[in-house]
Amino acid sequence: MVKVLLLFLALAGVYLFYPFWDLSVREDPFSSHYSPVAKGFWTRDACHEAADAQHARNFRCRKHANFERFLSASHDYGHSADDIR
Repeated sequence: MVKVLLLFLALAGVYLFYPFWDLSVREDPFSSHYSPVAKGFWTRDACHEAADAQHARNFRCRKHANFERFLSASHDYGHSADDIR
């Protein structure tokens, strides 16, 4: 039973703290806003390959962990749907 619990805790830790990459592209060259295009890349190289496949010249690959999303999700409940971007 202890082995199963340790395995579960290890998998939960990897899920929460493993860094994933999101691809954002700037569509308007005169704007500073980047639009999210794809999420959940396992590596930075995979994110760059996706940007190359879309022929995106100005893009960002942002690293995040799922733990960040859990923390920011509770903050989003206080806003209306129009405020969330």
